[in-house]
Amino acid sequence: MAKYSFFWVVLVALILRLGVLFLGYHGDLNNNISWGTLAVDRGLVNFYEGERWPNSAPNQPPLTLLLFAFTRLVWQGIETSIWWLNNNIPIFPSPLIWFWEQKGMILLVKLPSLVADLAIGVLIFNFFKKDRKAFLFSSLWLFNPLVWYNSSIWGQTDSIVNLLGLLGILALLERRLTKFLVWFILSLLFKGSLAIFVPILACVVIKQKYSVRQWIKSLATSLLFIVLASVWFHPQADLLVWLTDLYQKRILPGEIGYLTANAFNFWWLIDSGRVLDSTLYFGFPARVLGAVTTGFGMSLVILWLTKEVTPKKVFFALSVTALISFLFMTRIHERYLYPFFVPATFLLGFLPSLLWVYMGFAVIHLINLYNLFWVPGFAPLEAQLLVPWFTQVLAVTHIFLFIIWSKSFKK
Repeated sequence: MAKYSFFWVVLVALILRLGVLFLGYHGDLNNNISWGTLAVDRGLVNFYEGERWPNSAPNQPPLTLLLFAFTRLVWQGIETSIWWLNNNIPIFPSPLIWFWEQKGMILLVKLPSLVADLAIGVLIFNFFKKDRKAFLFSSLWLFNPLVWYNSSIWGQTDSIVNLLGLLGILALLERRLTKFLVWFILSLLFKGSLAIFVPILACVVIKQKYSVRQWIKSLATSLLFIVLASVWFHPQADLLVWLTDLYQKRILPGEIGYLTANAFNFWWLIDSGRVLDSTLYFGFPARVLGAVTTGFGMSLVILWLTKEVTPKKVFFALSVTALISFLFMTRIHERYLYPFFVPATFLLGFLPSLLWVYMGFAVIHLINLYNLFWVPGFAPLEAQLLVPWFTQVLAVTHIFLFIIWSKSFKK
């Protein structure tokens, strides 16, 4: 009965997302659509080395570009089909052709993220199983405005990255090393967002003490998936060297070298303008200070986690790590708080008293996503966000909520 009821929850969540899918068009979609189109037109081999990009050169990992190329092929296949139907079946609704040519790629590019939203909700439901928490916290995820705003309105792929990472984390909690490595590596091959979790998850793996045979099997399988995902772009013997260089020079550094890229965090309080993170503070570049602060915070989390590894502690450690990275690293975009909400939603099943802190983060994050995107238009909020002290208060509140959340490790 519970699963039957949950089906209707998922269906309503799907309808909600489809209903707002065309509400906004973020400039990021221009890149996604053009990369998919050019990948099909030019071919994948040496795609990253190409020139003359309509918007910007591809700065996303191989799996992301494979997805965009696949959506372009699907678009072409459907367009060919509906033209054939239009030419051969008199009653075929011709306006569908114009809709597909104008909106089809937008729909296809956003659809995988939308589905990933729902899949994460299903995983939350299955994790808590028959407990009432299953229905409550999966619904909290599915109807959280920041979740469907990110995927359905903005069209970002954060939900896909986090779905792949979550599948790996859940496998790790079940002591399935191979599945963990494969899923998590696929997440990194799609986007590097969850690289911040590597130290925490490495700690868990070490504590679980796998055999040499298990390691050999898991690493060999992971290597196979790395090759399968990347070889399309560089079918050469030095594939792994090429892939490492791609991440170091194009993917991980990012395009914006400022203190903050519209994230209401610590660096927003220092200077929210276009100040490079090479700027010196106390004799050190801001980028170094941010990395050291983040590394120190992660070290404390790891020391705490090594005493006992439980699902509750793992989700807590991951949530705190996401907060530390968002608040203190430089070059952080507003969307980079997304990895906090996945483990945090699971953690609420163990510590429901944190719900009000969670909601505080959700509200501020939604406002942060809205800032500069302005969709849907709401003049009073837009005007307020242009007032410096207002966004500074939001950044301070972020830090305040972080302190409260972090103190819950005693519970």
